[in-house]
Amino acid sequence: MSIKLNGVMETLLITLYVRAKDAMSSNPVIHDKKAIEIIQKIDYDFQKFESGEMSYYGVLARAKIMDKEAKKFITENPDCVIVSVGCGLDTRFSRVDNGKIKWYNLDFPEVIEQREIFFEKNEREINIAKSALDDTWTQDVKTEGKKLLIISEGMLMYLKENEISQLLQILTNGFDSFEAQFDLLYKGLVNKAKMHDTLKKTSAQFNWGVKDGSEVVALCSSLKQKGLINFTDELKHMLPGAKKLLVPMMYIFNNRLGIYTYQKIG
Repeated sequence: MSIKLNGVMETLLITLYVRAKDAMSSNPVIHDKKAIEIIQKIDYDFQKFESGEMSYYGVLARAKIMDKEAKKFITENPDCVIVSVGCGLDTRFSRVDNGKIKWYNLDFPEVIEQREIFFEKNEREINIAKSALDDTWTQDVKTEGKKLLIISEGMLMYLKENEISQLLQILTNGFDSFEAQFDLLYKGLVNKAKMHDTLKKTSAQFNWGVKDGSEVVALCSSLKQKGLINFTDELKHMLPGAKKLLVPMMYIFNNRLGIYTYQKIG
């Protein structure tokens, strides 16, 4: 089947392709066999991403760390609620599920339409076909007093600063408390998508980035920063041969995971 996703939405196909390529490798990191199944059903030129070697290792390192941090939250809160903001065609629910959590996938209607073609229904996995900037989506999430985790992978860098502020306001207005795990771009890469080894094959652009994650708190002072993990912590173990020489530079330019907490006062 053909798939028509433009701009930022097309970027989800990059991560999908990486996970499928990894699953077909002799030493897979994520073991995402579902990704193989999906790309085999889509009529799309995935080969244009083949030359993106650094993206390949970067996407896998990011996914592994974000899986680990989600699992950590689930271990501490076995019956928690998780919202994947800008979920794309991700399979994280199946990778971290403990059989008890409730999971919400949030993305544009066009993306959710594709998800519903490729993924079987699960009573604990619910799709919300809305923009993350539509302030009504939080009403669709039923926490029922349980701990809430907000995850965003590969999305915030495509928003503008005022849109980041809007999203943070939607989160803090919509929920009494949560932990948020945000994939964050280094600020030096803003407006430099055409230098990126795979993103340059799309029409998407990097619009927002950070240095140390404090920029998120600066936009929403009711958040507290709990941690910051550079994805190079995992990437350095994956890079082959001479590419390991790039590790010091990658610590500067690579994405990082900002971890935040929110608790409504009063």
